[in-house]
Amino acid sequence: MSAEARAADTGRHLLLIALGPVQSFIAQARRTRDLWYGSHLLSELGRAAARHLLGNGAELIFPALDPGDPELVPCTQPLRSNGRPPLNVANKLLAIVPADTNPADLARATREAVQGFWREALAKPVWNRCQSLLAPGVRAAWDEQITTFLEFAAVWTPFADGSYVEARRALERTLAARKNLRDFDPWHHLRGNVPKSSLDGERETVLLPGDDRKEKKNPAAAALAHGYRIAEGEQLDAVGLVKRAGGDPEQFVPLVNVALASWIDTAAKDAHEELDHLCKACRAEGIGTVRRLPATAHFGFDASVLLPSRWREIFEEQRLTGNFQRWGETNVRPLLRRMSEPYPYVACLVADGDRMGQALDRLDSPESHRRFSETLSRFAGRARQIVEQYLGSLVYAGGDDVLAFLPLPTALNCADELHQVFGATMAAAGLPAGDPPTLSVGIGVGHVMEGMGELLDLGREAEHIAKQGRGEGDQPRDALAVVVDLRSGGKRSWRGRWGEKPTISLQKAITALDQGFPSRKVYEIATALRRLPAPDRVQGTASGWALALDGEVRRSLARVRGDEQVEPKQVGLDLGGKDIPYPQLYRRVSAWVERMLVARTFADARPGPRSGERDTREGAA
Repeated sequence: MSAEARAADTGRHLLLIALGPVQSFIAQARRTRDLWYGSHLLSELGRAAARHLLGNGAELIFPALDPGDPELVPCTQPLRSNGRPPLNVANKLLAIVPADTNPADLARATREAVQGFWREALAKPVWNRCQSLLAPGVRAAWDEQITTFLEFAAVWTPFADGSYVEARRALERTLAARKNLRDFDPWHHLRGNVPKSSLDGERETVLLPGDDRKEKKNPAAAALAHGYRIAEGEQLDAVGLVKRAGGDPEQFVPLVNVALASWIDTAAKDAHEELDHLCKACRAEGIGTVRRLPATAHFGFDASVLLPSRWREIFEEQRLTGNFQRWGETNVRPLLRRMSEPYPYVACLVADGDRMGQALDRLDSPESHRRFSETLSRFAGRARQIVEQYLGSLVYAGGDDVLAFLPLPTALNCADELHQVFGATMAAAGLPAGDPPTLSVGIGVGHVMEGMGELLDLGREAEHIAKQGRGEGDQPRDALAVVVDLRSGGKRSWRGRWGEKPTISLQKAITALDQGFPSRKVYEIATALRRLPAPDRVQGTASGWALALDGEVRRSLARVRGDEQVEPKQVGLDLGGKDIPYPQLYRRVSAWVERMLVARTFADARPGPRSGERDTREGAA
């Protein structure tokens, strides 16, 4: 009997469901709450799908949840009532449908259940809460935008013992083909001559015009706009408003608080009296509070007050009536005199498992796949703990995916620990023989005032470099990549495979710069590289060019400070032997330059007490 015939005999089906939109929807963000709640919202829709599948007799393989599991309970806030975060549920669910259930009927019913949860449990409370902000006659447009938001795709196939791998692969192929087909339904309730959403420009706004939200004209609308940080010129569609108003504002950590968390932690030790005075002044003035630990353990207020260039905006945004300049000079400036300048750059960390598809292909039964799903859930829980241990804010951790924001001084150690824990988790997962999955990590560094979408793009760009490399000489996957985009100085990037201990290499470069190795020497050597031909333009070993490059590097390092001479290896540069081929030497020096320029940003971000005169650093407020 063929595998297809055996599958038909059992009557069981394998059902794969995908929910969306995902990446584009999450990236449509201007504030931390937009980004976090977009990710959380999709997780809650996945939780609703899991709840309905289990309630109708299906057996979940991924996520590995059972009927009655506490994680099936909806959670519309960042934390549950017990203070613990909810399990992130991925946008893809795999389940076994029993023989007495029609998979098509179950898929349709699941879609209706998820759509109903989205409409009634997530969108409706925002509609009720934000009536004062909504434009007149917007109900039909609201309903259409909410109803057409959800993307739901489901595929199923019969399977039997021994045919699981083939059935799952067939589902993945069919789902990919279905998702390549796009539905473009026309809008039926356009209001005409109104702005589009500020988040993506796709749907019409449902908000009152900015002038109609002002305090004198509409106090209720002004209060809501203030509470949800909706700027006067900002416009949101129905979905965007659900993202912005879907949780308690004080539970979301502003990005600037994440960026300056290490600086604040150091200030709590080295300038305790000044920081305590500032906390009292913030409380008395009514500066916006933030309750989410651990990032706000020492300073539970909007950390924008630590950047003098933001004082005016803070007072205007939070409708404070005092003199912002006098308040800042009196309460913030004493702390800034004790500490190094706050460095207003933040790290967006994006991590993703390598060879996960190959690992899944080696799982030959639903039971083995389910055990692996449980292992991935444990890693996701550890990922949250690791990110928060390093004063970061986790946006998403589901299976092998991690998205988080971190202060620069802790980002490298966080990435390193995530990689180690993922490796240990995979080693203990009991996978069949083969290359175990590894973790590629990208760190994108951008200014805290950049849009969330731009910061997320930097993190994803870094993750792509980590996974794919940047040329034929790079081995793909199992790597760390860093992309730094400075407001003055342009974009820089560097990549190292985990086997080469990249975080240690970067830390050594940071230490060398901290101890006085001048950045101008790095630029001198970078200029020398540009004067020499690229490796693909020379033939053979090009020993003459190799000698020229070696000499240029040594000449630059011979006069670091006065007559002080530095050996290349003292600053982490291995020039190799005298017979090293020119292409290999060129790549080594180029990688060193990239590493040092990236390390310069991390060195600038190191917090500490102010000692003597310090150079003004790029980007400091």
